[in-house]
Amino acid sequence: MSLRALKKLLTGNVIKAVLFINLVCFLSLTLQGLLTWQSLPSHSYTKSTDNSVFLYLNRIMTFSTVTPGNFTMNYLALKKIEQMKKELNDSVLVNDTMFPAKRIGKYLLLDPDLCKSVDRVDIIIIVHTAPQNLDKRQRIRDSFAKASLFRPFDIRVAFLLGKTPNKTLERVLWMEHARYNDTVMGDFNDDYHNLSLKGVMGFRWVSEYCPNSEFVLKIDDDILVNMFKLLYSFLNHMSGKKKSIFCNLWHSGSMPILRKGKWKVASHVFSSRTTFPYDYCSGFLVLMTTDLMKPMYEASLTTPFFWIDDVYLFGMLPSVVGDVTYYNYGLDRNLTLDDKKAINCTRELGPRCPIFATFIRERNFWPYWDTIRGLYSSSIWQLEQKIIH
Repeated sequence: MSLRALKKLLTGNVIKAVLFINLVCFLSLTLQGLLTWQSLPSHSYTKSTDNSVFLYLNRIMTFSTVTPGNFTMNYLALKKIEQMKKELNDSVLVNDTMFPAKRIGKYLLLDPDLCKSVDRVDIIIIVHTAPQNLDKRQRIRDSFAKASLFRPFDIRVAFLLGKTPNKTLERVLWMEHARYNDTVMGDFNDDYHNLSLKGVMGFRWVSEYCPNSEFVLKIDDDILVNMFKLLYSFLNHMSGKKKSIFCNLWHSGSMPILRKGKWKVASHVFSSRTTFPYDYCSGFLVLMTTDLMKPMYEASLTTPFFWIDDVYLFGMLPSVVGDVTYYNYGLDRNLTLDDKKAINCTRELGPRCPIFATFIRERNFWPYWDTIRGLYSSSIWQLEQKIIH
């Protein structure tokens, strides 16, 4: 064989080899992309709006649903989500029910201007409440969520609800909203097993309608908050922080997974575990920086549903978001489920009592609030604040 023929043969083989390698790489990348796409329905979400108007008692209420856009998860977040899907192992969930953000629907009640009357809201309180708990909502409005008591601080409150099948109660809720404009109702049934949906709706609502807030205080409606203590003693320590959560913190591996009772987890869910594998918060009171609201809502677009809201809202979603810092405001010091302990502490130590929130029994709410109100309206405390400021 001549040198020219050999050279021509070698050149042809090299070109074929290069083309073959390129073809293999292309097919591999295409297959990998298809597998990723199948496991995660969409990595990018474009903002869309669905608006309608409902006229009631001569008031215009705007109902809308908005999906913040341009959310792309990194590789680590995708891996966490795939692991969560394996851990939850729930065959009942399908694409339409797997992701809470896709189940909360449009708002049925809201006031889009709740936070717009001021340039900045120090704390927006979002309250998880049941439709029938009108008295609990009213006492919160008249006590620690009464904005006029805490100036120069600006606070707002929004009560989060789902739908009720009781038509009489539904009409009462419309009237309540027409009077106070502080309820936010989602298009899902208000049920104990839907609390994760309610929390995700709250994250979405704050990101859309109260982004000018510095902090978000999530509470249940059976909690009493010493808002004076929180604003005057804690706010300065928390200000300036980003992507932060302040709560009673349960560390990964410390909280047992219960297989019986009120918080029963089915045997096929977290089947290989005896404790929850995430840091998460006791959900009766959680304080968060507002910059977390949009990322945590967006994470719920692709993070599979888990019905225990404390774990889902304050453990799984922050884990997917990443780089979230927890600050432990423990049940042994700053928070308590024993209202007698909180009352005694406040009476004995006054403003030096470190407890700023407690679960509260009906009969103790107003006596305890009157104690707090009297303490922080006293001339001695007022003088101390003038000296400090």
